[in-house]
Amino acid sequence: MSNEMIKRVAMAICEASAGESGRARDDLILDWRKYEPHARAAIEAMRPPTEAMIFRGELVSNGPMEGRKPGRILSAMIDAALQDSP
Repeated sequence: MSNEMIKRVAMAICEASAGESGRARDDLILDWRKYEPHARAAIEAMRPPTEAMIFRGELVSNGPMEGRKPGRILSAMIDAALQDSP
């Protein structure tokens, strides 16, 4: 896990919580580091893929072998994970 991805996820959690807390969005953005443990936990929880993620990743991986394929596979798998959520 790169620090860049942890920061991205922490910022997203921070922004999502802005409406729940009633605090100004800018104040929460300044506090994104408080959300690092949550970000690490969220990313770690995605380590074992769901069946839908595996299926979607396989669909993409059977396509042409050019460009940034691992990124496309990961994106497709995350899209599948997000569709599984309530």
